[in-house]
Amino acid sequence: MVTKAFSVSFADITNSVSFRFASKPPTASPRPCVFSLTCSAGKGERPWKTWDARLVLQDGSIWNAKSFGASGTQVGEVVFNTSLTGYQEILTDPSYAGQFVLMTNPHIGNTGVNFDDEESRQCFLAGLVIRSLSISTSNWRCVKALGDYLAERDIMGIYDVDTRAITRRLRQDGSLIGVLSTDNSKTEQELLQMAQSWDIVGVDLISGISCTTPHEWIDKTEDEWEFRPNKGRAGETFHVVAYDFGIKHNILRRLASYGCKITVVASTWPASETLKIKPDGVIFSNGPGDPSAVPYAVETVKNIVGKVPVFGICMGHQLLGQALGGKTFKMKFGHHGGNHPVRNLRTGHVEISAQNHNYAVDPTTLPKEVEVTHINLNDGSCAGLALPSQRVMSLQYHPEASPGPHDSDYAFREFVQLMMHDRKKANESLKLAAVQASEA
Repeated sequence: MVTKAFSVSFADITNSVSFRFASKPPTASPRPCVFSLTCSAGKGERPWKTWDARLVLQDGSIWNAKSFGASGTQVGEVVFNTSLTGYQEILTDPSYAGQFVLMTNPHIGNTGVNFDDEESRQCFLAGLVIRSLSISTSNWRCVKALGDYLAERDIMGIYDVDTRAITRRLRQDGSLIGVLSTDNSKTEQELLQMAQSWDIVGVDLISGISCTTPHEWIDKTEDEWEFRPNKGRAGETFHVVAYDFGIKHNILRRLASYGCKITVVASTWPASETLKIKPDGVIFSNGPGDPSAVPYAVETVKNIVGKVPVFGICMGHQLLGQALGGKTFKMKFGHHGGNHPVRNLRTGHVEISAQNHNYAVDPTTLPKEVEVTHINLNDGSCAGLALPSQRVMSLQYHPEASPGPHDSDYAFREFVQLMMHDRKKANESLKLAAVQASEA
């Protein structure tokens, strides 16, 4: 029980109140009056959330905040995401492994969470940084609050922090390593030392999130969410092997919706085993971290390119860039959000795309025969590649969106058409070989 006593002078009251029914205020000498105000807040706790967390960045800046979700101390790279919706898909995107995601949209949590919007089997990000945490949820699919969801998955979150100021700092200085902590026993200097001694560059983040055994994927986009009911399928089924570098579920759903039978394999699955399956095509998926830190994946790509049609997405695009002879580099603050403009150089069309990457392919290092098919209109970076002679296509961004616009969904149709053309060519070769054998 907390009791507070306040002394208020009657003169103070009469000076600030107009007396409606009196001709003038009382003229008697004012006497002090003491009012006792008693408020109860449980076991001496304040009825509101207090600042109990700190975000310490490697540049020495310290940001006090309020915690939600899990407690503890966590280190990661801070990046900002400009998406207006879809925070649950962002939370479960494996490409955010090792990173704190700062949402530039200030109000987060108002739709709660549901189990239909999961993009992977768990949350892989290091933490969530937001401006305002909704105190209530309002959505017909909501099954629980965001804070409870994060606590169950041991993910830290902070709010009531100036996300606009942090975003400006990241845009000016580039992505920064940070430490989130609710541990009052750790000094600011200790947290700063943690931030300055940790690095994400050169770390293999793929092997820790990939599946371990091959498995089949059959789920399509549900009818109520299908936005392209007439996808122009030719009634054929194509077997696709999808390398899981941190693959999002919606990539698999879109492939299945376009008529593909999908086998998902681990990031370390040998190329020779993939070719034994004789797939119609191979997908190299999105994933977290530095593509230069996974040379084994680059070798896998090299050994598959030219054998079957290939489609690389995000990390897969970067691995293809390296496998084709190019180099990748770390961007200043990357692209993270569902509103990035991209130009398709073949058609001239502009797409609004969903993106999530901190690395990019340097197009000046690519062989002349490799075609740059898309560019990011914000900074001119390479957003798509093609090598028609080897049946290769790739996108730096996410054609499956989730969250984000559906402008780029046609890429899955183009991949299916690439496999269809390859199958037709193979059948023609078989027929020709049969004719030549019969004539011999």
